[in-house]
Amino acid sequence: MVAISFFSTIFERETSMNIDQILYFSAVVEEGTISGAAKRLHMSQPPVSMQIKNLENELGVKLFERGARQIRLTEAGKTLYSYAQKMIEIKNTAEEEMHDLSRGRKGNLKIGVISSGSCPEFFSGIKSFKKTHKDIHFKITDGNTYQLIDALKKNSIDLAVIRTPFLTTGLERISLRRDPMTIIGLPSLMKKYPNRPIHLNELGKESLILYRRWEKIIQTVAQEEKYKGNYFCVNDDARTSLQWAEAGLGIAIAPASSLSIAPKLAHRELAEKELYSEIMLVRREHDFSSEIADLFFQEFK
Repeated sequence: MVAISFFSTIFERETSMNIDQILYFSAVVEEGTISGAAKRLHMSQPPVSMQIKNLENELGVKLFERGARQIRLTEAGKTLYSYAQKMIEIKNTAEEEMHDLSRGRKGNLKIGVISSGSCPEFFSGIKSFKKTHKDIHFKITDGNTYQLIDALKKNSIDLAVIRTPFLTTGLERISLRRDPMTIIGLPSLMKKYPNRPIHLNELGKESLILYRRWEKIIQTVAQEEKYKGNYFCVNDDARTSLQWAEAGLGIAIAPASSLSIAPKLAHRELAEKELYSEIMLVRREHDFSSEIADLFFQEFK
């Protein structure tokens, strides 16, 4: 509601706010001082101060609280900065695409991908797309599901390959793969487990290595089976889990699609269906996207 009322005020005033003012404003926010912003912009301090003052006058709001050494954003300033980041990202993307077009390229596609998201279904779609769009170049951003959703909201990427569970509000999605959870470890450690789906309570006192995102889900399912797991290591990336397992420190619990990261390790599927997840291709719902991003998304439909 704050953002809506704030921008309603702006449009009612028919402000002449321009991208240069947004760039100056963002520089001041990120540097913390006008002098720091001026140095970053390779300008003297007075023009930057004047632009900020003009911006505040045009918007009819105070953007900064001036302190002795550093300035702080007001609520209006915080709201404007969140929009400023998106505006600058769109500006940079447009300039980049125009530059590519001038060189005969047809554009870049910016995709965020989780570490275990590069599944065969994803690569199959890329190969199919590449046959009819030979001049498209891919720019990949790595991150976890929540980081990539945030990058989508900020227009830093066009699409993302992420894993459930996540809040689907504001996202259009296509399921690429339904993924079972697996236990993964050195072949010498895994040979004691039969080649069939394994229940958590069969793991006994095994040292377990978990990706933090699955910690509560796994523990909840384990409690239902009256299994008290030895959660030896909890970390923030599936790749870390597999590295620890490869070092012989225990058994990693991770989605099956992450197996491609550690081909030397052995695995068994977990029997608990509650631990299944889906890898999904997502984009912003009802939002501007480039023609290329739209064509790529439709390829997977």
